Amino acid sequence: MDAEIEKLLPLAKRIARDFSNIPGLPLKEIEIQAQEALAAAGRQFDPSKGNFTAYASQAVRNTLRSLYERQVRHHHHHAYTLDQPAGMQSTQTDLVQNIPATAQESVASQANRAESLAALNNAMSGMPERFRVVLTAIGQGRSYSEIGGQLGMTKQGVHKIATTAMQALKENLKSQGFGALDSRGLLKSFRVDEVIKN
Repeated sequence: MDAEIEKLLPLAKRIARDFSNIPGLPLKEIEIQAQEALAAAGRQFDPSKGNFTAYASQAVRNTLRSLYERQVRHHHHHAYTLDQPAGMQSTQTDLVQNIPATAQESVASQANRAESLAALNNAMSGMPERFRVVLTAIGQGRSYSEIGGQLGMTKQGVHKIATTAMQALKENLKSQGFGALDSRGLLKSFRVDEVIKN
C-alpha cells in the first residue's frame, strides 16, 4: 500500500492546488493536509471495495472540503483588523479576511465564472423542474432538510432526487466538454485537465 500512496502523491498535490483558496492557509500547508488524508485513506482502504485511486482522491477532497469550511467559519467568527488598539470593538467593514471577494476578482476570473455559470444553466435547462429546484437550492448551500421542508418531502426523498439530478448534470456537462467544479465553483474542461496531467 505504501507504493500506491507514493504513486498518488502528485494527485494529492494537484487536488491541493484546487483548494488553494482556503482562507488563512498557505498552499504548502494545504498540500500537507492532502498528503495526510491520502495516508489515512491508505490505512482505511478495503481492497475488496474497489479502486484505491478513486477512493483516495475522494478522501482527499472530502478532507480539504472540511478544512475549507472550518477555516471559513473561523474567519467569519474572528475579526482580523489592522492598526487597531487592543480592546477596541471592530466593525464589519474593518474585517480583513483572506476570503476572495467577487468584486476583487481579475477580469479573467470573472469571465471564467460567467462561462461556468452559463454552462451550468445550459446543462440544467432541459432537466425536469424538480431537478432544477433541488440543484439550485444545493448551489445556494441549503441542506437536504431545508429543501425537503420547501418541497414538502423527506430529507431522504431530496437525497434521491439530488443523486439522480447530479448524475444527469454531470452527463450534460460532460457532453459539453466539462469535467468537475474546482473549489472556487469554476468548471474545468477536459482539455485543461489533460494539459495538467502531461
